Amino acid sequence: MIKIKKWGLALALPMLLLACTQERGPCLTPKTASFNIVCVHLTTDTGTIPVDTTLPAAVFGAVTQGGNKLLVYAQSAKFTISLASNADSCTWLFTTDSLYHPFDTINFYYKRELQFLSNACGYAYFYNLDTFHITHHNIDSAHLLARSITNDINTTQFQIYIHPDF
Repeated sequence: MIKIKKWGLALALPMLLLACTQERGPCLTPKTASFNIVCVHLTTDTGTIPVDTTLPAAVFGAVTQGGNKLLVYAQSAKFTISLASNADSCTWLFTTDSLYHPFDTINFYYKRELQFLSNACGYAYFYNLDTFHITHHNIDSAHLLARSITNDINTTQFQIYIHPDF
């Protein structure tokens, strides 16, 4: 029979517990799906080729049960928003200039897919966009470039055509 002194057991128990825990590396993968939008317009110079349109103070507003949460983008043509992970649709408000223009409403309808990223990162929701509906105060039209919305920050999925008189 092996005799273990009291102080030996006190040292051995924490070592056993530490040996059983798994250390995970840091999560280096983006966990949020990036829904990337670009605003464009057609000019007489370009004909049918859309040109990125830098907006003076564009505002995107998420419509939630707790109220609207606004994001203001100064001097930009490219924007990133997110979709609701607890529903199959969401509504965003949009205006080209926070001071002078009325808001458009953009409704997105999609399917959510829980995606395993890695042991360190866990799971994240990715989306497959079905359709959308827009109003036409500032927006002339919109075009879906890619249905899949993942954590790839380099893919632009949605294109908004601004009214020509902007």
